[in-house]
Amino acid sequence: MNANVSAVRSVPGRSSGSNLCRRCDREVETLAHVLGACPHGELLRNTRHHTVRSIIATALRNKGYSVYEESSEGSNLRIDIIAFKPPSLEGYVIDPTVRFESHEHQPEEVHEEKRNIYEPSISFYKDKYHLESIVITGLMIGARGTIPRFLVDLHKSILRDLTIAALKGSIAIFRHHTYGP
Repeated sequence: MNANVSAVRSVPGRSSGSNLCRRCDREVETLAHVLGACPHGELLRNTRHHTVRSIIATALRNKGYSVYEESSEGSNLRIDIIAFKPPSLEGYVIDPTVRFESHEHQPEEVHEEKRNIYEPSISFYKDKYHLESIVITGLMIGARGTIPRFLVDLHKSILRDLTIAALKGSIAIFRHHTYGP
């Protein structure tokens, strides 16, 4: 997967006919499509995401934070993780996102995308959890196990687990796509 030569139909010599996805028949079957967009792997993509989210939430709990996963009660927007460490009145909304790596600035783009999504709901969560401020962080983890530089600086203790979880999830998605029913 890291060399981008997996047996997908867009790789020359890997298909006998069409290069459209063998499962959805709508897009060119690239590794990025298989790992991040094909409807055939949607449940496995959700599982990969939930595994990564749980690793981060557990690490925060182990550091003494109060952590709520997939919180939405009373809001029309569900957040992946909200964490705060009493008695501090500062909280953190953390949205881990597993994406196929495409360019150097993608982690910053994901962070900005998540900030724009969650910013309108911040006042609700400040009131709900009695916080004075909330920092929004969009964390991109590469679908092929790469970790962006700013994530290395923030979460050194869980890098190995995040990398393995993302890679295992992606391998499961690829196998299901290629060999599954």
